[in-house]
Amino acid sequence: MTLVDLAAGATIAAFAFPLLLAAGVPVRPARPLAAALAPWAALPALILAVGLHGRATIDWSTVLLGMRFGSQGTVTRGFLLFTACLWLVSSLFARAYMADDPRRSRFWVFFLATLSGNLGLVLAQDVASFYLFYALMTFAAYGLIVHDGTDAARRAGRVYVVMALIGEMSLLAAFLLIVGADINVGLQDVPRVVAASARRELVAALLLVGFGVKAGALLLHMWLPLAHPAAPVPASAVLSGAMIKAGVLGWLRFLPLGVVALPVHGSVCVVAGVAAAFFGVAIGLTQRESKTILAYSSVSQMGFVTAALGIGLSNPGAAAAVGTAIVFYAMHHALAKGALFLGTGVARATGSGWPGRLVALGLLWPALDLAGAPLSSGALAKISLKDVVAQAPWGTTSLPWFLSFAAVASTLLMVHFLRRTIPRSADRLVPGAGLWVPWASLILLDLVLLVRPPVATADFEVFVAPEELWSAAWPVLVGVVIAAVAGRLQGRVPHVCAEVPSGDLLYLVDAVLMKLQRVLLAARDAWVSMALRPWRARVVLIERSSERLLLAAERAEAALSAFGAIGLLFLLLMLLVMAAQLF
Repeated sequence: MTLVDLAAGATIAAFAFPLLLAAGVPVRPARPLAAALAPWAALPALILAVGLHGRATIDWSTVLLGMRFGSQGTVTRGFLLFTACLWLVSSLFARAYMADDPRRSRFWVFFLATLSGNLGLVLAQDVASFYLFYALMTFAAYGLIVHDGTDAARRAGRVYVVMALIGEMSLLAAFLLIVGADINVGLQDVPRVVAASARRELVAALLLVGFGVKAGALLLHMWLPLAHPAAPVPASAVLSGAMIKAGVLGWLRFLPLGVVALPVHGSVCVVAGVAAAFFGVAIGLTQRESKTILAYSSVSQMGFVTAALGIGLSNPGAAAAVGTAIVFYAMHHALAKGALFLGTGVARATGSGWPGRLVALGLLWPALDLAGAPLSSGALAKISLKDVVAQAPWGTTSLPWFLSFAAVASTLLMVHFLRRTIPRSADRLVPGAGLWVPWASLILLDLVLLVRPPVATADFEVFVAPEELWSAAWPVLVGVVIAAVAGRLQGRVPHVCAEVPSGDLLYLVDAVLMKLQRVLLAARDAWVSMALRPWRARVVLIERSSERLLLAAERAEAALSAFGAIGLLFLLLMLLVMAAQLF
């Protein structure tokens, strides 16, 4: 068997193996084997990403509209690598975390189906295959969000489904405009087709909205802070670390980056990205639940990606730098955010003393990553973003400062997260190996990303330069100082910052919809009353006649209920029967 054959088999197994296991879990005879293999479902994808990428392409021209899969290209390999790593580690974590859950079989069905969809869309090389697996991932994730069955979980599921349907309708409309009469188009040709379309502005807008729902873009993010706290910890890790990156991948696959300039769309993305970076932090600082804080951190971090995308849409010459920066930033964010989410599960099972201190240290490193501290993968990611900012068509005066102040804000949010998460239980609880080993391995993977970063040598030399170290250090130091001062003042000044409900803008939408509903009901009643006004006299007459008939019926019933009346009627009935017999 050649390497090409192995690569072809691994490509198919990457999305087919978890789907087969998902089908086997509900079947009683196959359940023990499927449950035993479920934690390893992402292993074929990881093998493909590490050693067999780019060696084979699968072309099923007779299936559906024609299905093509492959792992060629930097974007595909990068997304496949961090997606497979995070899903594999989260699956191993889930084996221990869900061991005592009576609904663990149902969890594994939805978890594996979501995994299959996530890996399938990364490997898809045509529009139809991409949409098929994207939809599978989207709707299978609903089962993860509502798994606990609480009122909060069901509400989060409803919001998620509504937002997902908005995204799906936008994407379906965009895909139909893209493929046209060609039925199915290869993803490598989509940017050119979109650029040549007479409706490219509309298509680009639909793609930005459709994929923006999954990516948690500003105003489309409202499902994130509801879904992350509701889902079990391993599901939250992949929701934030891998699934929202599917929206980012969709942007890279379908938007005409490097082909044509879309300055209006680009400007909107930059403004939305800058706003999201600070909005997510501002709302996150009011939260008390650890996973909700991380959800708003994801909204903030995706703001950087959205702003970089906007620069690429405005300047086609920056497309190469934008693609590299977004892939690396997505990889860094996936590993760091996955480690933080899994760390919340470990922290809940840990007490004070040396176990708590070790957990605190393990949480500190990915938190520093997200803040962009010196000598971290976050600092490397910020360097790649600076390369993109340097190619912005509006000048580079304010955008570098935006990155620095956003790093200060991210530091504040991470300090708040650590305060709410670090174990404080008096019991000296030690988490089981099934929890801390996968978590520790994900932190080690993040360190590997730092030791062997997918950046050029020149960028790495800049990374360790003294001026770059200071540029990464001062925002973190400022954020820590502000957090320390705020902590010292806590309790000495009146508390004026109330907790914003999870979903933030969703509550405004709910209030507007309730007001609109009342207005519509009042208008309906007024219209009905006006329409019936000419018939009011007849209606009154009918009502009075009905009342008289009812009164007469009640009197008749009272009279017939007497025993004598019933006897007379029975006697009369018998006489009629006898007469019928005689005559």
